[in-house]
Parts: sequence; structure tokens; C-alpha cells
Amino acid sequence: MKTLFLKPPLGGGSRNAVRDFIYGCWCNGRRIGGMQIPPINELYVITHAMNHGMACEFLDAQVEPERYAAVLESGLAGFGAVAIMSSTQSFKKDAALLAEFKRLRPSLKTILFGSHPTFMPNYCLSEPSVDYLVMREPEETMLELLRTIGDGLDCSGILGVAFRDESGEIRVNFQRPFMDMDELPIPDRSLLPAGIDYFNPVVKRMPYTTIQTSRGCPGKCIFCTAPEFYGKRIRNRSTDNVLAELHAIKALGFKEVLFRDETFTAYKKRNLEICARMVEEGLDLSWIANGRTDMVDEELLQAMKRAGCHMVKFGVETGSDDIMRAYKKGITVAQTREAFRLCHKVGLDTHAHLVVGGPGESRESIETTIKMVKEIDPSTASFGILTPYAGTELFNRVAAEHPEIRDGSDSNMENLHVSGFYSESVCGVPGETLSRWVLKCYRSFYLRPSYIWKRLRSIESLDELVMLAIAGSNILQFAIKGEK
Repeated sequence: MKTLFLKPPLGGGSRNAVRDFIYGCWCNGRRIGGMQIPPINELYVITHAMNHGMACEFLDAQVEPERYAAVLESGLAGFGAVAIMSSTQSFKKDAALLAEFKRLRPSLKTILFGSHPTFMPNYCLSEPSVDYLVMREPEETMLELLRTIGDGLDCSGILGVAFRDESGEIRVNFQRPFMDMDELPIPDRSLLPAGIDYFNPVVKRMPYTTIQTSRGCPGKCIFCTAPEFYGKRIRNRSTDNVLAELHAIKALGFKEVLFRDETFTAYKKRNLEICARMVEEGLDLSWIANGRTDMVDEELLQAMKRAGCHMVKFGVETGSDDIMRAYKKGITVAQTREAFRLCHKVGLDTHAHLVVGGPGESRESIETTIKMVKEIDPSTASFGILTPYAGTELFNRVAAEHPEIRDGSDSNMENLHVSGFYSESVCGVPGETLSRWVLKCYRSFYLRPSYIWKRLRSIESLDELVMLAIAGSNILQFAIKGEK
């Protein structure tokens, strides 16, 4: 049985969608500068399955529309199953797409994996178009599921799977234990679309790819699905294992890497080893990583810079310590200021992720946040409205007061982060007001002549100029017109 792993087309007028985090938390549109990120989680799953004898194919319909159209025209000929990574915001469209596939090929087995199947299995399986769910970490579960349905056997003994039995009753099996990260394969990047360079405005050297060296996060933020999805134990790959993949990436001709870990800087001892080895072994890769502002110091940042890092992305969230405590972020505004000061000192670019509409949010706290962001002076910043994701403490709070939120899938990729979703329940501020505040944040940060001049002066190559022009036009159009 051959399985098609599909990244669905955009639809709905969307320009682009970053739907690569397996635990959800996706984003799209001009608000993020039109950014695209090469898939990584699908590649780990597919490569693991193929290494154990499964026939698989990957199709990114967002960037390969002609190939996708041909697959549809053929009626999905040659495929016995299709698997899609799905989140709360994409679920309704994903289920509708699977229904169309079933119409074209009634015998097709359909599989969803990712955040929504993990946190809302009963809602997912209430859709007739969905046959199987893979919950939480997918590699081993997907492999066993594909073997089992390919052989026409019963799925009742597969850990981490949910399905409908012969009587139509929904069965949700026990979770599968998490795997040793060093057992992950090096993803087969030849599965990526040929000749396609994914656009990312903060990347300095093309082509670039992504890598994941850990799973889990030391944070327990009330708005993030990662802690519940990956459990309380943080796992990371060994230095040797990471270096093996980096060398494989270099051999394929990639020039830059985005470390797609939840918190790359959480593993200082290992990361110092990785940085030293990258220098010693002459990898010559530029790279970007995510960090927490309480998990960086000058020693680590200097080592990262020497090894090719040029940007660190931080979850800044807010300029209010009261709201930060409400988020259970575990960091302070003072720590954020210090982390950005150190990055400036070392010579690293920074990105600040910020959220509008948290518990206790007010016009005054928004003004405080805008002022603080200007003071810490990130290279780039993104602002979005807080959204209750299924699988988070925040969602559970909202659902306790508003059971009509159901599975949360009325929040979709078109309105995500730019329109309020049960915002008044979270902070007492109407969604329309939050939308205006988000625009104000973008305008206040990006429309400063001093900021524009600084960005223009930082350009180091023609490629960087082109990417900055594309991203800048997207962000400015959103800031001025509010068009996502």
C-alpha cells in the first residue's frame, strides 16, 4: 500500500501558511511577511516509515499546484492511504478535503496526525471522511498503523491510534511512550519539491532547510500546546547525532538552517559542543534558532555567533510583568531586556514574538508593550491576538465558561491571530478592539523612519535586498490596510 503524505493547498484566499509545527501554533499571511517554512515533521514521519519498508510519497500542494492537480485528476491512482498533519485551525478544511478524496477514491484510507487529532479525537472521528488518527509523537505510531491497515488487520492494539470499530463506535487507544530522539532518522530531503526555494525574509543565504534537535519545552505557558503534546520530559538529540544531520544538509547544497526546536537554547552544554564542532569541522552554515530570554548568556550567544548563527527568535509576549505571570511564562520583562541587550552586544539579529489580548490586557498594557519593544529594538517583530488552542490551559478555561466553543475549530487559518476568538472571555476586550490594537502595534513598530533606515543599512547582499523588499511590502500592506 502506498501512502500520500499531503500538505494541503491554501484555499480561502490565503497567500501562504506556515503549518509545520506538529503541535499546531500555525500562522499565515502578510502579517508574517509572507514567510514559508520547509516541512520537517512530515519528513521525519515519512522517512521513518520508508526506512522500514513502507511506500510513501510527499506532496506540498502549496508550492506544487500543478502536481497536486494531476494527482486529483488521476483520482489518487496508486494510493491506498492519504495522511495529513492537521491542527485545530485547519481541521474543518482538512476533513472536507478528505471527503473529496473519498468521493474520488472510495477505498482510500484517510489519516490525520498532529494537534487536533491528539486533543480532540472524538470530534475528529465524528467526521465520516476521517478513518484514523495518530496522536502525539507520530513516527512509530504511523509506521505501525500503515503496516496494519496495509495488511488489513485490526488496529485495536496500536498505541497512539484512534479509529471507529466495525460497529462505528469511536475507539481511542492508550498513548505511546515517547521515543529516544537519537532514533529519529535523518529526513530524506529529496522528498521536498524539486527546484523550490521556500521564502523566508530573515534567512540570509538560500537555499535553506529546517532541522529539529529537541522536542518539548521547559515553559508551561497557558496558551501553548507543546507541553501537553510532548509531555513534561524534554528530550534532545546528542551532539554527534545533530552533527551527522548538519553534514548531510551541507552535502545537499543547503547554505542555511532554521533550528525548529521549541527552545533551542535550553541545552547550553550540548549547544556549546555543537557550536564548537561546527567551527572545527568547517560546516560554514548560517543559522537561526529559537530561544527563551532566561536561557541565554553571553558565553552561549558568542559561541552561537562564531558557529554561524545570525538571528535568535524569542517569545517576548508582552511588556507587562503582570500579564507575563498570567501566562505562566516563567520569565520577566527585565530578563527580556537583558537577553536583547546581550544579543545586540554580540552582534546577533533578533525577532520578537508578541501576543495581544492576554488576561488583564488593556490599552495601557498595550502602550507599555509597544514602548518596550521599541526599547529592546528587535530586528523584526510579529504581533498576534491570543487564541485559545485546543490542548492548552487557556482553552480549557474558556471552554468551562463557553462550552459552545466545542473543539475550537471555528478559529481558522483566515482569522487566526488577526481576529478575536472568545477574546472577551480571556481579557474582557472585544475582538474588534484587539484587531485595531494589533494594527497599531505593527504601525508603531514598522512605520518608524529610523527603523526603515536601519533595516536598509543592514542589507548585505542582493538576495537579502530582494527578500526584504518582498517581506517589507507584505508587512507594510498589512500595517496600513490590515489585509492579511
